[in-house]
Amino acid sequence: MIDYQLRILLFLLFVSALLSWQYFVPRKALSLWRIRWRHNLGLLLIDALLVRFLQPLLLVGIALLPTASFAPLQYLPSSLSFIASLVLLDLLIYWQHRLFHYVPWLWCLHRVHHSDPELDTTSAVRFHPLEIALSLVIKALAIWMLGISAAAILVFDILLNSLAMFNHTNVRLGKRLEPLVRSLVVTPNMHRIHHSRIPLEANSNFGFCLSIWDRLFKSYIARSQSGDHHLNIGLPQTARYAPASFIELLKMPFSLILKGKDNPP
Repeated sequence: MIDYQLRILLFLLFVSALLSWQYFVPRKALSLWRIRWRHNLGLLLIDALLVRFLQPLLLVGIALLPTASFAPLQYLPSSLSFIASLVLLDLLIYWQHRLFHYVPWLWCLHRVHHSDPELDTTSAVRFHPLEIALSLVIKALAIWMLGISAAAILVFDILLNSLAMFNHTNVRLGKRLEPLVRSLVVTPNMHRIHHSRIPLEANSNFGFCLSIWDRLFKSYIARSQSGDHHLNIGLPQTARYAPASFIELLKMPFSLILKGKDNPP
C-alpha cells in the first residue's frame, strides 16, 4: 500500500511540474488539447484501475511460484543486482516496444498510442487497456525469470513513468543542453521523431529511459527528414487521422483487425 501511494504521489508531483513547464514555455501551440486530454485522461483512469486490480494478482502469482533457479540476479551482490535490474528492465521495455511495432496484432493495440495527433505530457498515458495488461504480464515474467527485487521494481516504475512523461512533454531543451541530456536519456526532441507519420521515423527511437539502446541496436534517428519544426505528429501512413470519440479509441484495435488493416507501418 505504501509503495502504491508513493508512486501516486511522485506521479502527481512530477506531472504537475511537466504540465507547468509546457504551459509556460511550450515548444509549440496545441490546438486539439481539449479533446485529446479527455481521451488521454480517460485511458489513464481505466488503465490505473486495471493496474490496481491486476498487478497485485500478478505479484501474488509470482510469489507462489518457486524461485527460478536460473534467475541470474539472485547470485549478485545486492547493490550490483539493483543496478543490473534497472538496466535490464529498461532493455526489456525497449524490445517490448519494438515488438509492438512489428507484430501485427500487437501493433493494433499500440497504434492507439500513436493516434494522438499532438504530443504533450498526457500523451505518455495514452495506451489501450489491453496493452497495459499485456505489458504487466511481460514484466511479471521478466521479474520472476531474472530474480528482480521489490525495491528495484518500485524504483524502475517511478523512473519509467517519470521519463515517459518527460519525453512526451511539449517542451524543447536548449541547444547546448539537448545533446548532453540525450547522451544519457531519451529527450522530448528524440522521442518526438518516433511519433512521426513517416513509417521509417515511427520505427525508430524506441527507448523510454536510456538512449543507448537505440544507438546500440541501430534504431536511432537523430533528426526528422522534415526538420524539427515541420515534423508531422500522428498515426503513420495517415494524413490527419485522429479518433473522433473515446469509444472509437477503445474499439480501434478491434475495428482495424476486422477491416484487415492490422499491418505495421
